[in-house]
Amino acid sequence: MRVYATAADLGEYAGAEVVDDDSPRLLARASELVDSLLVAAVYDVDAEGYPTDTQIRDAVRRATCAVVEWWHETGDPTGASGQYVESQIGTVRLKRAEGISAEVPPGVVRILGTAGLLAHSPLAPDRGLYGAP
Repeated sequence: MRVYATAADLGEYAGAEVVDDDSPRLLARASELVDSLLVAAVYDVDAEGYPTDTQIRDAVRRATCAVVEWWHETGDPTGASGQYVESQIGTVRLKRAEGISAEVPPGVVRILGTAGLLAHSPLAPDRGLYGAP
């Protein structure tokens, strides 16, 4: 299993107050979340599956840290509270949140999107992003 950031990376990104004894476990879980977003991304990797391009590696590291920072800010490392935008106890009424932002912190989408790792537009073979020559 790949873990894209260390506790030291997390402290540098989000501040020392975010780092605790549980940080390695949370970073591993955040790396799994980031991996799920990168399932269709195309980039070179080393023998262990880590990005070889330093800019992509940095974006993946920052996105992983952003997930843990979000969990720290919301107090919800499971993401369960983001699954519903409405709830009601009497006659049980739940309304699910829509879209990727229900489970993924907005900062993660911004980081991976600006690094070109999320599908925002078509990639034409041998023509680059947007099919430009």
